[in-house]
Amino acid sequence: MRARAADTWDEPSVPEMTAPRYPTATVRALAARIRSPRARRPLIAAIAATVLALATWGALHSVDPGHVRQSFADVSWPWIVAAAAAYAATQIVSALVWSVGLSAGGLGEIGRGHVLRAHLLGRGACELLPAHLGETVRFAAIRRHPAACGGGMRIAGSMGAFKVVDGVVTFAVVAAAAVVAPLPDGASGVRWLAGGMLVGLILAAIALWKLGPTRLARLVPVRARGVVEALGRGAALLASGRAMAAAAGLQLVAIGFRVLSLAALLAAFGLPPGAAPLVFGLMILTGYLAISPGGAGVREAALVPVLVATYGLGAAPALAFSLGVQAIALAVSLLGALVALLLQRRIAHPTPRMATA
Repeated sequence: MRARAADTWDEPSVPEMTAPRYPTATVRALAARIRSPRARRPLIAAIAATVLALATWGALHSVDPGHVRQSFADVSWPWIVAAAAAYAATQIVSALVWSVGLSAGGLGEIGRGHVLRAHLLGRGACELLPAHLGETVRFAAIRRHPAACGGGMRIAGSMGAFKVVDGVVTFAVVAAAAVVAPLPDGASGVRWLAGGMLVGLILAAIALWKLGPTRLARLVPVRARGVVEALGRGAALLASGRAMAAAAGLQLVAIGFRVLSLAALLAAFGLPPGAAPLVFGLMILTGYLAISPGGAGVREAALVPVLVATYGLGAAPALAFSLGVQAIALAVSLLGALVALLLQRRIAHPTPRMATA
């Protein structure tokens, strides 16, 4: 039997095999998804919520609910009223700070009454919505004024300038308080850190003032200059020395009322009023981490251990005080938002007696 030629043999067909998916490829795909902005935000929120839950559990684990109820039963109501009045004064003065910014940005026709109502509506929304989403309510409320027609970017710029003044002045006060206020044992390094940050803030402000808006505008990409210019017109407060001084002075008054409110609330629960500056600083720092409405949970996790370690207080009265801070802010803000809403509706739909007056 004769053998077949070599070229007549058919090559056996080998099925194609896909490369196995090793764990490294899976990890790379997962990392690519995490780097996506759509996946990153929910992940950060989930991690923050987990940390918040653990911190709150740690702060409340050793607290007896009966002692907390007793702390509320022994509260001094005249001091509670004083704390609520001082908190209301804080919000009114904050609205005046924003009014100064709106006037500097060319929106002075929006009266102070409308600015106050919009600020109160936004403050009430911030107490109910997480992550400072109430600022959108503040923007929408001020946007309804006829003088604000077509000035959405200016309003946004004025809100940005207001936040800058609020943040810079408040940070300076907190840093100065951290230098002189009593701190827990082992936290003495915070004083040097706060002092260094305060000096850095002053140097940064001087550097920005020396550069001026013209040089800073050159750093903005050409495509974004139109939007930045519109925002800059609304944020003209930052370029006006007189308006900036007025806004900073009013912001200091607002901070003073807030510290007085905390001192009165501390006295209401039988705690040392001198702890108010430290409490104010902790509340400002935890406010940047707040993902819950009004910062609930984060504030308790920060205030209770520090008050216990610094002043030797019991965990129950410290927790009751922290819950009282939330209650005062919620009650005053919601009442102010309700009054502002009723006044706004009354102005928009005047009664026949008001129309003929």
